[in-house]
Amino acid sequence: METAKYFTLCASEKLQKVDVHAESTTYRHQEFRDVCVTHKTLRGGPSDGVDLFVLSNGQISVFVMPTRGMGIWKVHLMRNGEKIRVGWNSPVNVPVNPRNVPLMQSDGLGWLRGFNEFVVRCGLESNGSPEYDENGRLQYGLHGFIANTPASQVKLEVDDVRKTVSLTGIVREARLFFNSLELHSRITLPFEGTTFRIDDEVRNIRSRPCEMELLYHINIGNPIADTGAKIHIPYRRVAPRNAFSATQMEELFSYHAPTVGEPETCYYYDLATDESGNTRTFLENPSGEVGVSVAFNQNEFPHFCQWKCQHAREDGYVTGMEPATSFPNNHSFEKANGRVIELPPGEKRHFGLDFRFCITSNEVQEEIAKVAQIQALTPNPIQEKEPDPQWAN
Repeated sequence: METAKYFTLCASEKLQKVDVHAESTTYRHQEFRDVCVTHKTLRGGPSDGVDLFVLSNGQISVFVMPTRGMGIWKVHLMRNGEKIRVGWNSPVNVPVNPRNVPLMQSDGLGWLRGFNEFVVRCGLESNGSPEYDENGRLQYGLHGFIANTPASQVKLEVDDVRKTVSLTGIVREARLFFNSLELHSRITLPFEGTTFRIDDEVRNIRSRPCEMELLYHINIGNPIADTGAKIHIPYRRVAPRNAFSATQMEELFSYHAPTVGEPETCYYYDLATDESGNTRTFLENPSGEVGVSVAFNQNEFPHFCQWKCQHAREDGYVTGMEPATSFPNNHSFEKANGRVIELPPGEKRHFGLDFRFCITSNEVQEEIAKVAQIQALTPNPIQEKEPDPQWAN
């Protein structure tokens, strides 16, 4: 066991340092030579002090930021010798240290000053829109605190039996007299293939019940989400979040060209599942040769949001696939509608997500068939034409 800065390396003897610089260290597996992990500390500008771990197996690289709540900045895929970036072109173009994000900015939207990840968690006390108390003071900012809370007890683990490399970290969201919750996160990359998995556990470390919400904002832009891209979502029921979204229902599962100034649209789902509650969503690129699949269980994620932001590329053309414990409305609205979790003292909840990245048309068709198989179990899904007043405020 070896200590490097603030994290612990728990590895087999086959993982060795191969490159060391002032702010960067790379470890490579002696047997599986494509398996490597690089730890960097970013310097300069709003990124200064952000720790970044890149987990790679030669086919896929996953960029994890413990400083930003164990969020995943982006993923790189190798396809026919070329690198494909999975993520999006946010106007916020670099990882931002949480100390530079004004979460309690008066308009409640300070969270957006750090928003550029492929996978970012929203929560834990609240996960939706800003909310103010009776005196007009901001009570809950947009999407909560967890994404801008640095992790501690960060560990890099290599399992030569299961042939995986994992990064774990603990993110504590706590304050005196209020909620005290811990997020225990594990991100696991196999030695081979184009998949990875997130296993998170939220624990109540307080002596009294805590309220919690959690949403995974999974964001994809160019070159996968672009003109002509399609999304596959098995569902029982879907409703638009607002009036403008309702006008765009005919394009629910497709994406059009960037349109300057177009408002965002958002749709809330009750997803279809198999007999065990398993489900998956899939986004394919315009040519049908590359795609991103996210699989999970509805018992852990009873709600799902599709976010479409099809304005100019310079402004951040992006779509979001968002498994969640509740819809991203304000906390009081979600609580009134019975979607806020009350976690008893000492109790914990598990949340798991499986990511698969398709790099051939055959793999794309395999994922589309999996979604269709789930949808076939719910042959008459409902598309609401107007917002549901119990789903959106």
